[in-house]
Amino acid sequence: MQIVETFGDKLVPTSVERLDRIQLAEALHLDLPPVMIYGDDVSDIATEEGIANLLLCRTAYDRGQAIRGVAGYTPVGRARDRRMVEELRARKVSRRPEDLGIDPLDTHRSLLAVHSVKDLMHWSAHLYEPPVWQAVVADLVECASPGRAAHLDQ
Repeated sequence: MQIVETFGDKLVPTSVERLDRIQLAEALHLDLPPVMIYGDDVSDIATEEGIANLLLCRTAYDRGQAIRGVAGYTPVGRARDRRMVEELRARKVSRRPEDLGIDPLDTHRSLLAVHSVKDLMHWSAHLYEPPVWQAVVADLVECASPGRAAHLDQ
């Protein structure tokens, strides 16, 4: 399950066509991009726009359209096939709040069980711990910054 808002800090869309980590992996000649969750491992995506159950998708196209259907007004969401997204809603692959009997105007962040990763760690009795590799990725980004890239070949 991946839970995101369609827009993050400074109104940067969280749904993108291509992750910047892919470019980083190519620049550093890594076998795999340094991401926390690979797309094939995501079963569901929940945003303020709705929930997409990716396990119910029959094809890669269905999967892409289900993601686009909950990506809101981001460039990814605006590129959706409206007819297909409605078909996925009819098959209950994608669900909007109103499909679940929820009035979006009655919801707000204070109703969430947790409000941060720190809350998630606390309430899970530390069964959830953020991946250690996040510090490694920060180091890789630092190394790949302009002026430092020349040192990577040494």
